Amino acid sequence: MRLTRSRTALMVAAAMTISGLVGCAKNDMPRNVPAILTDMESARLAEVNLDENAPDSSPRDVVSMITNYSGDGYIIGFQSFFDETQRPPKMSRLVMVKDSGDVRELTFKD
Repeated sequence: MRLTRSRTALMVAAAMTISGLVGCAKNDMPRNVPAILTDMESARLAEVNLDENAPDSSPRDVVSMITNYSGDGYIIGFQSFFDETQRPPKMSRLVMVKDSGDVRELTFKD
């Protein structure tokens, strides 16, 4: 009888220890994983960004769209229409859109 009680106590202690470890286990999977954007979604995000940050670049067309160097987004090239009265007559802009939704315009220094 005494052997059965000690086994029961040991089983209860082991079950409590295991349930405590399982309850404190860390979930390694992130909760919000960004979805991969399509090229059209990326182009739309880039246009919205240019509308907000560079309204002088309208009207414009998408002239190039390539996957960025890390493979998690697109680099989109825009060109304005030719206008001989403006300086420069044709403006070009590059915008990087990542799958996480981060959008920024790429600028280059001379």
